[in-house]
Amino acid sequence: MDLILSTYLSRNSPDLKNLQIHLEKLRKEYSKKLLFSDPLKFPRRYKTFEDREISALISALFAYGRVLSIENFLDRIHRFLGDSPYKGILENKNWKDGGYRFQSEKDVDRFFKAISTIVKDYGNLENLFASFKGSPEEKLLSFALYFRKTVKVDTFGLDHLLSIPSKKSPAKRWRLFLRWVVRKDDGLDLGLWKILNPSDLIIPLDTHIAKTALALGLTKRKTRDFQFALEVTEKLKAICKDDPLKYDFALVREGILKNYLKGGFK
Repeated sequence: MDLILSTYLSRNSPDLKNLQIHLEKLRKEYSKKLLFSDPLKFPRRYKTFEDREISALISALFAYGRVLSIENFLDRIHRFLGDSPYKGILENKNWKDGGYRFQSEKDVDRFFKAISTIVKDYGNLENLFASFKGSPEEKLLSFALYFRKTVKVDTFGLDHLLSIPSKKSPAKRWRLFLRWVVRKDDGLDLGLWKILNPSDLIIPLDTHIAKTALALGLTKRKTRDFQFALEVTEKLKAICKDDPLKYDFALVREGILKNYLKGGFK
Protein backbone atom coordinates (compact mmCIF):
# COMPACT_ATOMS: atom_id res chain seq x y z
CA MET A 1 0.00 0.00 0.00
CA ASP A 2 1.09 3.59 -0.61
CA LEU A 3 3.32 5.07 2.11
CA ILE A 4 0.83 7.87 2.83
CA LEU A 5 -2.01 5.45 3.55
CA SER A 6 0.30 3.05 5.39
CA THR A 7 1.28 5.94 7.66
CA TYR A 8 -2.38 6.70 8.30
CA LEU A 9 -3.12 3.09 9.25
CA SER A 10 -0.11 2.83 11.54
CA ARG A 11 -0.90 6.01 13.47
CA ASN A 12 -4.66 6.23 13.54
CA SER A 13 -7.70 4.25 14.48
CA PRO A 14 -10.43 4.63 11.82
CA ASP A 15 -11.18 8.34 11.73
CA LEU A 16 -12.73 10.00 8.69
CA LYS A 17 -11.19 13.41 9.40
CA ASN A 18 -7.68 12.01 9.56
CA LEU A 19 -8.39 9.84 6.55
CA GLN A 20 -9.48 12.91 4.60
CA ILE A 21 -6.17 14.61 5.38
CA HIS A 22 -4.23 11.60 4.13
CA LEU A 23 -6.42 11.22 1.04
CA GLU A 24 -5.78 14.86 0.14
CA LYS A 25 -2.05 14.22 0.40
CA LEU A 26 -2.47 11.17 -1.79
CA ARG A 27 -4.47 13.14 -4.36
CA LYS A 28 -1.74 15.76 -4.60
CA GLU A 29 0.95 13.10 -4.99
CA TYR A 30 -0.94 11.14 -7.64
CA SER A 31 -2.04 14.08 -9.74
CA LYS A 32 -2.54 14.66 -13.46
CA LYS A 33 1.20 14.23 -14.03
CA LEU A 34 0.44 10.49 -13.84
CA LEU A 35 -2.21 10.62 -16.54
CA PHE A 36 0.16 8.64 -18.77
CA SER A 37 -0.70 5.50 -16.78
CA ASP A 38 -4.47 5.69 -17.33
CA PRO A 39 -6.74 5.15 -20.36
CA LEU A 40 -8.23 8.56 -19.54
CA LYS A 41 -5.23 9.96 -21.43
CA PHE A 42 -6.94 9.08 -24.72
CA PRO A 43 -10.02 11.35 -24.40
CA ARG A 44 -7.78 14.04 -22.88
CA ARG A 45 -6.03 14.28 -26.25
CA TYR A 46 -9.03 16.06 -27.75
CA LYS A 47 -10.57 19.49 -27.27
CA THR A 48 -14.22 19.18 -28.25
CA PHE A 49 -17.12 17.75 -26.26
CA GLU A 50 -18.03 15.37 -29.08
CA ASP A 51 -14.55 13.90 -29.53
CA ARG A 52 -13.93 13.52 -25.81
CA GLU A 53 -17.29 11.87 -25.21
CA ILE A 54 -16.84 9.22 -27.93
CA SER A 55 -13.24 8.54 -26.92
CA ALA A 56 -14.24 8.28 -23.25
CA LEU A 57 -16.92 5.66 -23.88
CA ILE A 58 -14.66 3.48 -26.00
CA SER A 59 -11.67 3.88 -23.67
CA ALA A 60 -13.67 3.08 -20.54
CA LEU A 61 -15.43 0.01 -21.92
CA PHE A 62 -12.17 -1.54 -23.13
CA ALA A 63 -10.39 -0.72 -19.83
CA TYR A 64 -9.94 -4.28 -18.59
CA GLY A 65 -7.05 -6.73 -18.69
CA ARG A 66 -3.33 -6.03 -18.86
CA VAL A 67 -2.45 -2.34 -18.62
CA LEU A 68 -0.17 -2.32 -21.64
CA SER A 69 -2.63 -4.40 -23.66
CA ILE A 70 -5.36 -1.85 -22.93
CA GLU A 71 -3.07 0.97 -24.01
CA ASN A 72 -1.96 -0.75 -27.20
CA PHE A 73 -5.50 -1.62 -28.28
CA LEU A 74 -6.86 1.86 -27.52
CA ASP A 75 -3.98 3.37 -29.45
CA ARG A 76 -4.94 1.28 -32.49
CA ILE A 77 -8.57 2.34 -32.14
CA HIS A 78 -7.74 6.02 -31.94
CA ARG A 79 -5.44 5.82 -34.95
CA PHE A 80 -8.32 4.15 -36.81
CA LEU A 81 -10.75 6.92 -35.81
CA GLY A 82 -8.33 9.65 -36.88
CA ASP A 83 -8.04 13.22 -35.63
CA SER A 84 -11.71 13.31 -34.58
CA PRO A 85 -13.24 10.22 -32.90
CA TYR A 86 -16.68 11.79 -33.39
CA LYS A 87 -16.27 12.20 -37.14
CA GLY A 88 -14.44 8.91 -37.39
CA ILE A 89 -17.24 6.95 -35.73
CA LEU A 90 -19.85 8.60 -37.98
CA GLU A 91 -17.97 7.52 -41.11
CA ASN A 92 -19.01 3.92 -40.38
CA LYS A 93 -15.70 2.52 -41.57
CA ASN A 94 -15.20 -1.21 -41.13
CA TRP A 95 -12.90 -2.19 -38.26
CA LYS A 96 -10.39 -4.76 -39.55
CA ASP A 97 -7.63 -4.57 -36.95
CA GLY A 98 -8.38 -7.60 -34.78
CA GLY A 99 -10.22 -8.22 -31.54
CA TYR A 100 -9.43 -7.58 -27.90
CA ARG A 101 -9.49 -10.40 -25.36
CA PHE A 102 -13.16 -11.51 -25.22
CA GLN A 103 -14.25 -9.29 -28.12
CA SER A 104 -13.74 -10.56 -31.66
CA GLU A 105 -12.90 -8.25 -34.54
CA LYS A 106 -16.55 -8.44 -35.61
CA ASP A 107 -17.72 -7.59 -32.07
CA VAL A 108 -15.59 -4.44 -32.09
CA ASP A 109 -16.89 -3.44 -35.52
CA ARG A 110 -20.51 -3.94 -34.45
CA PHE A 111 -19.91 -1.89 -31.29
CA PHE A 112 -18.56 1.00 -33.35
CA LYS A 113 -21.51 0.79 -35.74
CA ALA A 114 -23.91 0.91 -32.76
CA ILE A 115 -22.24 4.06 -31.42
CA SER A 116 -22.58 5.61 -34.88
CA THR A 117 -26.29 4.78 -35.03
CA ILE A 118 -26.93 6.22 -31.56
CA VAL A 119 -25.00 9.43 -32.22
CA LYS A 120 -26.84 9.96 -35.52
CA ASP A 121 -30.18 9.48 -33.73
CA TYR A 122 -29.46 11.51 -30.58
CA GLY A 123 -26.63 13.88 -31.46
CA ASN A 124 -24.49 12.73 -28.55
CA LEU A 125 -24.42 10.19 -25.74
CA GLU A 126 -25.57 12.60 -23.04
CA ASN A 127 -28.79 13.21 -24.96
CA LEU A 128 -29.44 9.47 -24.99
CA PHE A 129 -28.80 9.23 -21.23
CA ALA A 130 -31.06 12.23 -20.61
CA SER A 131 -33.91 10.62 -22.54
CA PHE A 132 -34.44 7.99 -19.85
CA LYS A 133 -36.59 8.46 -16.75
CA GLY A 134 -35.84 7.54 -13.16
CA SER A 135 -32.93 7.71 -10.75
CA PRO A 136 -29.31 7.91 -11.93
CA GLU A 137 -29.05 4.14 -11.45
CA GLU A 138 -32.20 3.53 -13.48
CA LYS A 139 -30.89 5.82 -16.21
CA LEU A 140 -27.58 3.94 -16.30
CA LEU A 141 -29.40 0.63 -16.64
CA SER A 142 -31.56 1.99 -19.48
CA PHE A 143 -28.46 3.45 -21.15
CA ALA A 144 -26.65 0.10 -21.08
CA LEU A 145 -29.73 -1.79 -22.24
CA TYR A 146 -30.21 0.61 -25.14
CA PHE A 147 -26.66 -0.05 -26.30
CA ARG A 148 -27.28 -3.77 -26.04
CA LYS A 149 -30.50 -3.46 -28.05
CA THR A 150 -28.83 -1.34 -30.73
CA VAL A 151 -25.87 -3.69 -31.17
CA LYS A 152 -28.16 -6.76 -30.90
CA VAL A 153 -26.01 -8.59 -28.36
CA ASP A 154 -25.65 -12.23 -29.40
CA THR A 155 -22.04 -13.10 -28.58
CA PHE A 156 -20.13 -13.54 -25.34
CA GLY A 157 -17.79 -10.73 -26.36
CA LEU A 158 -20.57 -8.18 -26.79
CA ASP A 159 -22.34 -9.39 -23.65
CA HIS A 160 -19.12 -8.82 -21.71
CA LEU A 161 -18.35 -5.45 -23.30
CA LEU A 162 -21.86 -4.09 -22.72
CA SER A 163 -22.50 -5.67 -19.33
CA ILE A 164 -25.78 -5.06 -17.52
CA PRO A 165 -25.50 -2.97 -14.32
CA SER A 166 -27.17 -4.96 -11.55
CA LYS A 167 -27.08 -5.60 -7.81
CA LYS A 168 -24.63 -8.43 -8.45
CA SER A 169 -22.33 -6.47 -10.75
CA PRO A 170 -20.40 -3.33 -9.76
CA ALA A 171 -20.38 -2.37 -13.49
CA LYS A 172 -16.90 -0.91 -13.14
CA ARG A 173 -16.40 0.18 -16.75
CA TRP A 174 -19.77 1.92 -17.11
CA ARG A 175 -19.09 3.76 -13.83
CA LEU A 176 -15.60 4.67 -14.97
CA PHE A 177 -17.12 6.29 -18.05
CA LEU A 178 -19.60 8.21 -15.88
CA ARG A 179 -16.82 9.42 -13.58
CA TRP A 180 -14.87 10.74 -16.51
CA VAL A 181 -17.75 12.62 -18.13
CA VAL A 182 -19.56 13.85 -14.99
CA ARG A 183 -16.83 15.03 -12.59
CA LYS A 184 -15.63 18.56 -13.29
CA ASP A 185 -12.59 19.08 -15.48
CA ASP A 186 -9.72 18.94 -13.00
CA GLY A 187 -7.02 18.07 -15.51
CA LEU A 188 -8.00 14.41 -15.17
CA ASP A 189 -11.76 13.94 -15.45
CA LEU A 190 -13.52 15.72 -18.28
CA GLY A 191 -16.58 17.50 -16.89
CA LEU A 192 -18.66 17.00 -20.05
CA TRP A 193 -22.13 16.02 -18.83
CA LYS A 194 -24.58 18.22 -16.93
CA ILE A 195 -27.34 15.60 -16.64
CA LEU A 196 -25.78 14.13 -13.46
CA ASN A 197 -24.00 15.57 -10.43
CA PRO A 198 -20.72 14.18 -9.06
CA SER A 199 -22.65 13.19 -5.92
CA ASP A 200 -24.74 10.80 -8.06
CA LEU A 201 -21.70 8.68 -8.94
CA ILE A 202 -20.73 5.30 -7.49
CA ILE A 203 -17.10 4.30 -7.38
CA PRO A 204 -15.78 2.11 -10.23
CA LEU A 205 -14.86 -1.01 -8.28
CA ASP A 206 -11.71 -2.87 -9.31
CA THR A 207 -9.17 -5.00 -7.46
CA HIS A 208 -7.10 -1.98 -6.40
CA ILE A 209 -10.07 -0.11 -4.93
CA ALA A 210 -11.37 -3.26 -3.23
CA LYS A 211 -8.05 -4.01 -1.55
CA THR A 212 -7.54 -0.43 -0.39
CA ALA A 213 -11.14 -0.02 0.78
CA LEU A 214 -10.94 -3.11 2.98
CA ALA A 215 -7.61 -2.00 4.44
CA LEU A 216 -8.98 1.46 5.26
CA GLY A 217 -12.19 0.12 6.77
CA LEU A 218 -14.42 1.74 4.15
CA THR A 219 -16.39 -1.51 4.04
CA LYS A 220 -16.31 -4.92 5.70
CA ARG A 221 -18.06 -6.62 2.81
CA LYS A 222 -16.10 -9.42 1.16
CA THR A 223 -18.16 -9.90 -2.00
CA ARG A 224 -17.05 -7.44 -4.66
CA ASP A 225 -20.46 -6.51 -5.97
CA PHE A 226 -22.65 -3.43 -6.34
CA GLN A 227 -23.26 -3.29 -2.58
CA PHE A 228 -19.50 -3.24 -1.95
CA ALA A 229 -19.11 -0.27 -4.31
CA LEU A 230 -22.09 1.48 -2.74
CA GLU A 231 -20.76 1.10 0.82
CA VAL A 232 -17.36 2.47 -0.18
CA THR A 233 -19.01 5.40 -1.95
CA GLU A 234 -21.15 6.20 1.10
CA LYS A 235 -18.05 6.31 3.32
CA LEU A 236 -16.34 8.61 0.83
CA LYS A 237 -19.46 10.80 0.84
CA ALA A 238 -18.95 11.25 4.57
CA ILE A 239 -15.60 12.80 3.65
CA CYS A 240 -16.71 14.72 0.57
CA LYS A 241 -20.49 14.81 0.21
CA ASP A 242 -20.63 16.60 -3.14
CA ASP A 243 -17.78 14.77 -4.86
CA PRO A 244 -17.12 11.34 -3.32
CA LEU A 245 -15.09 10.09 -6.30
CA LYS A 246 -12.50 12.86 -6.18
CA TYR A 247 -10.00 10.40 -4.65
CA ASP A 248 -10.66 7.50 -7.05
CA PHE A 249 -7.80 8.23 -9.45
CA ALA A 250 -5.31 8.49 -6.58
CA LEU A 251 -6.58 5.45 -4.68
CA VAL A 252 -5.94 3.07 -7.58
CA ARG A 253 -2.75 4.68 -8.83
CA GLU A 254 -0.09 2.79 -6.87
CA GLY A 255 -1.34 -0.61 -7.99
CA ILE A 256 -1.77 0.54 -11.58
CA LEU A 257 1.69 2.10 -11.72
CA LYS A 258 3.30 -1.11 -10.49
CA ASN A 259 1.43 -3.14 -13.07
CA TYR A 260 2.02 -0.56 -15.79
CA LEU A 261 5.77 -0.90 -15.37
CA LYS A 262 5.70 -4.69 -15.45
CA GLY A 263 2.78 -5.09 -17.87
CA GLY A 264 0.58 -6.71 -15.24
CA PHE A 265 -3.15 -6.76 -14.71
CA LYS A 266 -5.19 -3.65 -14.03
